[in-house]
Amino acid sequence: MENSVWSLPYCLSTTQTPSRFSSQLVADANKHHIPYRTPPNFQPSPFTREFIQSLGNKLPIETLQETARKLEEKVRVQINGTNMESLNLLELIDDIERLGLSFKFEEDINKALLKIISIENFEDRIGKGLHETALLFGILRRHGFDVSEVHADIFMSFKDEEGKFKAEISNDVEGMLSLYEASYLSLEEESVWEANAFSRTHLMNLMKEGLMDTKMAEKVRHVLEGLPYHRSCFRLMARECINRYDKIEPHNLLLLELAKLDFNMQQSSYQNELKELSRWWWDIGLSTKLKFARDRLVELYIWSLAIFPEPHLPICHKELTKVGQLITIIDDIYDIYGTLDELELFTYVIERWNVNSINTLPDYLVLCFLAIYNTVNGIAYDIFKERGIKCLPYLTKSWSNLCKAYLQEAKWFHNKIIPPFNEFLQNARILISGGVILTHSYFLVSKDITEQVLHSLTNHHDMLSSSFTIFRLTNDLATSTDEIERGETSNSIISYMHETTLPEENVRRYFKTLIDKEWRILNKYLVMDSIFPKSFVQVAINLVRSAHCIYQYGDGYGRQDNISRRRIESLLVYTFPTNVS
Repeated sequence: MENSVWSLPYCLSTTQTPSRFSSQLVADANKHHIPYRTPPNFQPSPFTREFIQSLGNKLPIETLQETARKLEEKVRVQINGTNMESLNLLELIDDIERLGLSFKFEEDINKALLKIISIENFEDRIGKGLHETALLFGILRRHGFDVSEVHADIFMSFKDEEGKFKAEISNDVEGMLSLYEASYLSLEEESVWEANAFSRTHLMNLMKEGLMDTKMAEKVRHVLEGLPYHRSCFRLMARECINRYDKIEPHNLLLLELAKLDFNMQQSSYQNELKELSRWWWDIGLSTKLKFARDRLVELYIWSLAIFPEPHLPICHKELTKVGQLITIIDDIYDIYGTLDELELFTYVIERWNVNSINTLPDYLVLCFLAIYNTVNGIAYDIFKERGIKCLPYLTKSWSNLCKAYLQEAKWFHNKIIPPFNEFLQNARILISGGVILTHSYFLVSKDITEQVLHSLTNHHDMLSSSFTIFRLTNDLATSTDEIERGETSNSIISYMHETTLPEENVRRYFKTLIDKEWRILNKYLVMDSIFPKSFVQVAINLVRSAHCIYQYGDGYGRQDNISRRRIESLLVYTFPTNVS
């Protein structure tokens, strides 16, 4: 192999037993190792160990909690009030969710929605304004209510005889905004998706023609240029929503004050969790021993909050951050550092999950394997100790599948092969690491473990396949330019361009349509009964949302763009001023 210091006497597959290397060969590999790919220009994380240890908002948490409880009760009275107009109730629920407070009012919101969806109340709302109808549709679907079972087409009154949206509704700016957001919750073959292009086009035209006031134009621009709410990370976007809500007149002062208090309290919890994770990361020593690999502990912690936004799941935050950081390390090993011979051996050792195999590895891979081995075994031990669930075989299988996918990609690169698009995507759905993340997440969050789900975790169930496909394509749309410059061949855009001879711009447009299509498949799991518990469906969808957020402005993970950095700092460092001293 080119740039390889030593090589195997024969081509080793991951199912063969490797012959023992002499200690001299391993020593030579340790001493003379040369990366076999051009290393990407990964910037060091600005969020150092010193940064993490310096975190601390020093707020009177007990006082904040007491004040928050009083505010919660007042907001709860508003939700359950009998005199509130239906539109005002829907707007209140929408505000609660966007401000990051939905976890405090789940039962109250569900009770209100059950009342709304009763046949007599629901029929009364059909034919109301576009804004109310679209808001109702979006909120009901987000909460798992199958709107189509209650009414075949909730938007019927806004369509003409041919089933197209009427031109006269295009001047209703607020209604069009709500319709635009609602379209992202459509299912396969559902006509609601047609509202996406319709509403976007007319909103853009209204802005260009200056037919809305400055504040409304700013709101429309923010919605059209940013992520649709359904595809955004609710907890991560809460601060931005609070900032915008503060400027809207009129607004619910009780809700705003509660949102600020809650944000500050959650920030304090995040800081403590990160400090604990920093001690773990420092103790295992990979950041100092493997200088070539990315240290992204803080970024991965933020990622875990996107996947598990619930504030009462600190164990999930911490364990998923550990898993993510270890995935990042082995990603860099397979992608830029390890020789093909070393990667063959490492894949074999991961597959066997046996410490007796580590003598065949160079030192840096021994460190990496033992870090993964001890961490994953520790997660499995804690799950068994607390809940009696034997999950280790499934966790290790997910790591083995991931490493095999990484190895396949490395072979394509080494042999200068551009695989067919479908072949690449089949492998890429695994190497994007969603299988490892969701397998660990399933055991961390699910109370009832079933054989059907366990089988589906490794057999490309539709929901998981769609989740991984969006994750992969979103990643490639953001990172492919840098990868093409480095001479990479294993990329979905490159594979599709090579197979179809289409220019890159056309491929990018096509991939965005694929992402929309896979989202409509995912959306059906919000409302349908499936083998997956609803809590796990949300995790799978949140995984996709996290990818949209991280890669919204490019490679926010590898390149450390300023927008991603400011977003993280706003979540971890800066508190909101409140009326509590």
